[in-house]
Amino acid sequence: METLRALIRGDLSPAGNKISLQQQPQVFGYDIQGYQSTWVDSGTSALALALSDVKAKAGNVAHPKVIVPGYCCPDLISAAVYAGVQPLVVDISVDDAGYDLDALESAINDKSVIAIVAINFLGVKERLTEIKKLTVNTRIKIIEDNAQWFPASKSEHRFLGDYLLFSFGRGKPLSLLGGGVLFAKETLVVADKIINQLTPTSIIQTLKVNAYNLLLHPHLYCYLNRAPFLHLGETHYHQHQEISAIGELQKDIFAANLVRYEQRGDSCSVEFDKLFSRHNVQSLDSINSERRTRFLRYPLLCNTSSQRDELLREFNEQGLGASPLYQHSLVEIPRVSDLVEVVGDLENSRQFARRLLTLPTHEKVVSSHLFRIEKVLNSYY
Repeated sequence: METLRALIRGDLSPAGNKISLQQQPQVFGYDIQGYQSTWVDSGTSALALALSDVKAKAGNVAHPKVIVPGYCCPDLISAAVYAGVQPLVVDISVDDAGYDLDALESAINDKSVIAIVAINFLGVKERLTEIKKLTVNTRIKIIEDNAQWFPASKSEHRFLGDYLLFSFGRGKPLSLLGGGVLFAKETLVVADKIINQLTPTSIIQTLKVNAYNLLLHPHLYCYLNRAPFLHLGETHYHQHQEISAIGELQKDIFAANLVRYEQRGDSCSVEFDKLFSRHNVQSLDSINSERRTRFLRYPLLCNTSSQRDELLREFNEQGLGASPLYQHSLVEIPRVSDLVEVVGDLENSRQFARRLLTLPTHEKVVSSHLFRIEKVLNSYY
């Protein structure tokens, strides 16, 4: 009966707005003052390119390392392995996806560290000013990983990293169903050697975008979401194979989708703020901080893991697009532990993974969904 109700009602996807196929190839590009851009096929490729460049410029470091947080996407490990840089995993703070700064300072004492990846978590920036201070008088480069965020306007161009990266893949803030860009303060020394210029044809990419747009509709996404053999939303480690140039279709449709993104509001997140504040279930310290920007998904850090599991189960039965995101701390994801070096016990990362869920903020979320979310909260709390 519940499955029948779901098919009638539909399921929200956890993330994803419709992609425009309006082509404006003559206006392709995006500038950030003080940085040079290199456009590639994905955010993972952009990170792999950055790490390859840092390694090439680091000189004689026998076993170069890059610091990554204990709760993040395993694609960071894929990029590091591709670049031949050892990932060094450092714990995050209590109730915050940003680094534990004491643990980070301790890890920086490792003379093999050449880079730190500072992640913008779903729209919450890292504490870049503090991290920058920790790296003064070192050769360590800061890579701002903005795969989960994109500036809503040029007024948000406040960057401190030596490298910045953005992703335009599936479900990203500004999605083109593929592509990424790396901004670097200095000219890259490795790009010509490792970037493959062969890209998918525009025809194939257009078909994929049309299919993606169609499947975002709740009544169609429901079939995918309820099919147990598809394992949607599971997090896996995938080896990164190569770095390619961005596709021609992605270049052609970038301008139109940039305008759509810049015009899109964030009223849904504001409603979630009010809702979870009333029910006292939000424990994410940075939710009201100056580090917050526009959310890709709304992060809800529950008070306990059992509370998270209850809400996740009920929200998903209602087709409300809730997701546990990565489900586990980084080293608990299969295959990752054999590829990394770990600092400390990563207990904060483990607890964060057990208590976090996200809710969609995309254009398909309407007032009826907010009403059903509040109804779930009323029944439990």
